[in-house]
Amino acid sequence: MASEDRLRFAQWILERNLSWIAAAEVKTAVIVGVNTGMLGAVVASFSAAAPATRTACAYFFTITSVVLLGLGVFCASMCVLPRLAGPRSSFIFFGRIAVSSEKDYEMSFYKATNTELLDDCLAQIHGNAEIARDKFGWVSWGMTWSFLGVIPWVAALACLNL
Repeated sequence: MASEDRLRFAQWILERNLSWIAAAEVKTAVIVGVNTGMLGAVVASFSAAAPATRTACAYFFTITSVVLLGLGVFCASMCVLPRLAGPRSSFIFFGRIAVSSEKDYEMSFYKATNTELLDDCLAQIHGNAEIARDKFGWVSWGMTWSFLGVIPWVAALACLNL
């Protein structure tokens, strides 16, 4: 494969990795939105419940659902934290580009060989793959805690609305 073809292929892979990162963050919005609504419903039901319906069972299910749904929101929050660490030098990573002057960046970019650009692209691919893996890990935990929180949430609403 010619070096220009390798560079184009590496750019395509990098774009795919960046789209996976964006996809993880979209899933996070769903987790936070659903969990916030569920938390609001259980808190409102608990607040509106007559003292007689606030049994030990109601407390148990309410607290359990709040903790599990809260863990889901926490994990989702960890997914959207920005990852700012990057390579020491890069023609791609905004953090490294911004620390040099515009003129210095232009000059170093013009002087770069296809091999140097490919090396930078490959480093970015690897770094972004690690970021995507970590983000999807947090999304997975957020969804797991959220799904586990549904059962005590339903039970809490049932106990509080009897």
